[in-house]
Amino acid sequence: MSDLGKKLASIAFDELGADYLLAMREEHGNVAPVMLARGQDPGEIRLDVPYQLVNILSNIYPWLKDGKVAVVTRRCDEKALEEFFKRELFDPRRILKIGLACSKEQVAKCRCSDPVPAKTHIGEPQKAMEKDELSEKLMAMPPEERLRFWAYQFKKCNKCFACTLTCPVCFCDECILEEKTFVPEPGIPPGMSFHLIRAYHLADKCIECGECERSCPAEIPLLTLRKLLAKDVKEIFGFAPGDRKTVSPLLTVLEEGCNEC
Repeated sequence: MSDLGKKLASIAFDELGADYLLAMREEHGNVAPVMLARGQDPGEIRLDVPYQLVNILSNIYPWLKDGKVAVVTRRCDEKALEEFFKRELFDPRRILKIGLACSKEQVAKCRCSDPVPAKTHIGEPQKAMEKDELSEKLMAMPPEERLRFWAYQFKKCNKCFACTLTCPVCFCDECILEEKTFVPEPGIPPGMSFHLIRAYHLADKCIECGECERSCPAEIPLLTLRKLLAKDVKEIFGFAPGDRKTVSPLLTVLEEGCNEC
């Protein structure tokens, strides 16, 4: 058992009282998620791989009928879990968070404006990135030029669905992007509606983890698109994903007899 593995196991089982630990482990030269029970050897734990463990948790959670799971969580993972809690997809009493502070390099790569977990168990908190250069460059463009930029980017899309498969908050049972009523365009690349519908669908839950952009084989700057939309939602509605105390503006319903309708 490595020193890091010992530390992680101690936090999960002794400090937090978990029954299971979900983390990343290197074995036979490969790094993959691992689910450990109390007393099992964690082995060579890896914390430098920005893999969204919430994706793995969402797949195994329905099979875990009891017990508490400790999950290694960066700040974006914490936000993703809150979105699951709000929709009652996870029981918050059964999910225990081991806060992992991202490195300076990771914060820079994600252009992260909120990198520090609520409680840091491992790592040193880093300063947030104050700006996303591409976002600022785009917002300085005239609308027509900005539209041409995104039209060019979207033409590179091969509709591989990597952005949806790796997204920790794409938890719908049926993907709206596979519904022909809303996305009727055949062939590759898909029409612009494919990207605009996904952008709108994530407006109230994207936690800016950057997984979509990292997994995109066409290198479309999807994280920048998400950041721009999140900025508008924050400024217009005062809402930010990952906050359990606020209600999504996309989920609110006008009261009957509203005089403002």
